[in-house]
Amino acid sequence: MTMRNLSQTQRDKVEKALSQHEYFRHAYFWTPPVNASGRRWMEKKNSWGVGFRHEGVSYEYHSSVRCSAQNVYYKGRFTVDGERVTVRKFKALQNKN
Repeated sequence: MTMRNLSQTQRDKVEKALSQHEYFRHAYFWTPPVNASGRRWMEKKNSWGVGFRHEGVSYEYHSSVRCSAQNVYYKGRFTVDGERVTVRKFKALQNKN
């Protein structure tokens, strides 16, 4: 299975997912916003997903950010054809183009 010839839109989605993952992967150690409305805004802004099909294979990424009064929690979920995979599959897409 070759990963070449991603469209610009697909490349942008891969880059956005990888950027989000790299930014939030150590979020547990961050200090969350002080007030509840700031925490809810942060959650809403940073919880999203992208998906696309390439050569008959479905790629998806879902970001979930939750804030408590003490911590910021991040969960990034990468899937290929519905199976959970590591971030390496998306990095491979980025590197082969």
